[in-house]
Amino acid sequence: MDKNKVFIGFMTAVLGLFLLISPDTFISFFVIILGIAAVIDGIFVLAATRDLIVDPQYKLIVTVRGSLSILIGVFAVVLPKLVAAIAWSAMAYTLAVYLIISAGLQIYTITKLHRNGIMIKQSMIEVVTSLILALILIIIPSNVAGQFIIRLFGIALLIIGAGLVVLQWRNRITVIQPDSVQTVEEEDAE
Repeated sequence: MDKNKVFIGFMTAVLGLFLLISPDTFISFFVIILGIAAVIDGIFVLAATRDLIVDPQYKLIVTVRGSLSILIGVFAVVLPKLVAAIAWSAMAYTLAVYLIISAGLQIYTITKLHRNGIMIKQSMIEVVTSLILALILIIIPSNVAGQFIIRLFGIALLIIGAGLVVLQWRNRITVIQPDSVQTVEEEDAE
């Protein structure tokens, strides 16, 4: 039995149960986590990617994108704590718009990077991820659809997590401890 897989299964099931019991808390938590990720992304963009190529337009776009990321991320973390009921949905829409703008800016920088022979695979993954997260953030704040989708996702996670734990339990290696051990020489002596 792989203890890591059991732990992952257990944590997945707990997350699924959390989604079922308190979807509103999960949404606030999700917005705060995305805000923290946006701040980290902004710092990374400003520190690591701004000077990849010598092009003033590229530098300007990357600086705007990094600064916008930090600003929106800070608001996403601070606002839901201050005004939980209204701010999380406003922040979710703001994050969604930011992710769409960020994806557009990233597509522009990808073309610049590609022309200069720099790998763009990770940047393409970031664009697709940003667009998917933006779509999720646009759908989730709607009370009826958001609650339904989150609870459905919670049920799926609960089933997957419990299934993983049960599967690991059923496939565990069974060790039988003998009462006594006799060697071949001892058997010949008898």
